Amino acid sequence: MLRRVAGIFSALILLLLAVMLVKTCSNSPELINQKSSAVIVSDTSAFSRLATAIRFRTINGGIESTSALYTETDRFFRWIRQAYPLIDSVCQIEKIGNSLLIHWKGSDNQKPVLFLAHTDVVPAEGRWKHPPYQAVRVKDTLFGRGTLDDKNTAIALLEALTRQIKRGFIPKRSVYIALGHDEETGGYWGARQIAEHFRAINTTFEFIADEGFGVMEGIVPGLQKPCAIVGLAEKGELTLRLQVDFDGGHSAWPSPQNASSTLTAALHKVEQFQFDARIDGPVKMLFEEAGKHMDFGYKFLFSNLWITSPLVKSQLLKSEKTAASIRTTHVTTKIQAGVKDNVVPSTAFALINFRIIPGTSIASIKKRIEELVGDKRVKITIEGTPIEASPVSPAKGFGYSLIKSGIRQVFPESVITPGMVITGTDCKNYVGLSDCIYRFVPFRFNNHNLKGIHGENEYITLSQFSEGIAYYSFIFGNL
Repeated sequence: MLRRVAGIFSALILLLLAVMLVKTCSNSPELINQKSSAVIVSDTSAFSRLATAIRFRTINGGIESTSALYTETDRFFRWIRQAYPLIDSVCQIEKIGNSLLIHWKGSDNQKPVLFLAHTDVVPAEGRWKHPPYQAVRVKDTLFGRGTLDDKNTAIALLEALTRQIKRGFIPKRSVYIALGHDEETGGYWGARQIAEHFRAINTTFEFIADEGFGVMEGIVPGLQKPCAIVGLAEKGELTLRLQVDFDGGHSAWPSPQNASSTLTAALHKVEQFQFDARIDGPVKMLFEEAGKHMDFGYKFLFSNLWITSPLVKSQLLKSEKTAASIRTTHVTTKIQAGVKDNVVPSTAFALINFRIIPGTSIASIKKRIEELVGDKRVKITIEGTPIEASPVSPAKGFGYSLIKSGIRQVFPESVITPGMVITGTDCKNYVGLSDCIYRFVPFRFNNHNLKGIHGENEYITLSQFSEGIAYYSFIFGNL
């Protein structure tokens, strides 16, 4: 009997392996017949205009005031109209909030498209090789805050638009370019105002394109080729305030039950907890597509996620960045209690920031934390304005296909995959204006230059920037 059971079990294992091998061998890359025809010109004058853009101190946050940001943004937008006279003469340009909206009118009434970029930058802290706002050029490399996030995108869009206007091209679809001035603090007075403007005039879009991933080199484990990741979705954001109010008093006769100790106990429970990890949606699509281009071992794993996902998850959870792609994350970002060393505080509070994976709601997170803390003395409330995780856009249709074509034109060696953006973008303010919102910028990123985004020594090369202009020129020329 045991021999028979063992034989049946062995047969099932062999059958399972056979099925997995068939799936692996049949998971082949898409055959592409399209030939690259993009013209990539190393335009030093365009590079110089990017340098000028970097010198505007459109700093959002830190010690800079909001009024200083608005003043510098106004100066920057006036310069744009002077530096790009063809755009100023052909397109309709208007300020909405303190952001800029450019409208290039198309020849027919097809649904328009919308491109987003932001002109504000985070403060430049730390030690820089070159002053961050002087746009120092060393050979073919430009150093400065905003060279990769996100003035490079804004100026590449304007350069590409100018090229198409110069050659007399008129798109079939109307093109809008929205340059937000406050993306780094949520876009509430920029992108959100522009989105409300479009809602008021009942304008929706065939697709919307914003920052996100780029052409990632050496980033995806097991993939030798560059990976151009098109973000189909982005995480939501929530901040919960945990507050405890007790009678204060003198530290000479403290009660063991006080605001600080009660809050600390609650925070310990939350910090020890992790939300469930899952491989689905855009993340699953990324691995399945990238796996087609990997060696047999990785290809076997990613072609059979229906059974190998526990193993893949265990590996992804070993790194903070990859773990963040497969679960809702949270971290305590602020703790405050007390006014003096000999006074027991009457109030203690903490802020916990959550980045929400698609498929999870704000309400479910708040409920889970309340259950986890399990202490009615700890008041849990929502701080600020939360954002639900975005809907997942389709990896098909006009917009996605056009983006893929543009990538193949300029980065023909790349593997193109869907993905999910774990940081926030201005896209969150435009949800509902299109079912197709994509997050991709046509610039090469690697483990070295990624450190400069919100970090030190941010830089871009002339070849990188030229590829970006070529990509947008192709996109505009096919609308």
